[in-house]
Amino acid sequence: MAGSIISLANGSKMTADFRKKFPNETKAVYYSADVYTDLLAQEGCVGIRIYNALDSDRKMTNVLVGVDQDGNDLYQGRIYDSGDRTPPAPIPPNPLNS
Repeated sequence: MAGSIISLANGSKMTADFRKKFPNETKAVYYSADVYTDLLAQEGCVGIRIYNALDSDRKMTNVLVGVDQDGNDLYQGRIYDSGDRTPPAPIPPNPLNS
């Protein structure tokens, strides 16, 4: 399985380290569950790869694509971007973003 559960303390440190190194960059990008469901519904899709990217304003964002069982991007299928960025999307302060 790709990915692992981490503690809130570890996640908080990781996101704080990012904000310290990149104080003027996007903190996070939100995607609705429908995006993940749509990607995973593609034939042969077993996971999702999230690429770091720059949008047209040269701000950090993500590009999401499905992945097959052999680790290949399903780039001929659906590809997503345009999540809600923080900032400007307001979210209440919590240990991961403040």
